[in-house]
Amino acid sequence: MKFVDTDSETLQWFPTHMHWNSEGEREEWAELCALAILHAHGEEPKRRRIKSLRKLLSAFVADFAKLTPADQAFLFVPDPDELPVPAFLLLAESQGDRDTTLRQIVQADIESAVRPVEVNPFPTERLGEGLRSTRYWATPDDQLMVTVRYGWRVEQAGLDLCFYMVWNDPGRMAAYADAVDEFAHSLWINEAQNL
Repeated sequence: MKFVDTDSETLQWFPTHMHWNSEGEREEWAELCALAILHAHGEEPKRRRIKSLRKLLSAFVADFAKLTPADQAFLFVPDPDELPVPAFLLLAESQGDRDTTLRQIVQADIESAVRPVEVNPFPTERLGEGLRSTRYWATPDDQLMVTVRYGWRVEQAGLDLCFYMVWNDPGRMAAYADAVDEFAHSLWINEAQNL
């Protein structure tokens, strides 16, 4: 089985399931993440604080499968007092022209009423030469949103890979852009036989 792995050592990115086997499994995951986040920020883990963060994290990841089609997800939690931001990964067998496919993956040619999509090369050591896009758009109630997408064709694995995040605060996205790029650089395809 092929899946996307990371060797990021920051306690900001937490792999999560798209589907949970039980509420107990989700709660246990959320508790461990809450403890790691508070530890990373030098907080003494007080019971009420752990419970509050656990409830937030658990509720946040409960319906990922209904939110978007994806093969994998991570939860980006740079600060325990801010809302987390989900990051999704899609894997597909490589098809068609590489450059055309990468432009589709990062939505480079989608119409944007706010401003043109920004597309830049994004090379990584293990995934190879990819693209990164930033697309600003507005919801029907005029909330400004920004989607950051990365795309690669991983020739040795025969896969096209998309990693993306949707932010409801462009300023916050800009503040964490380097952290997100750094995480994208840490991704690689794991071809584990048994999980």
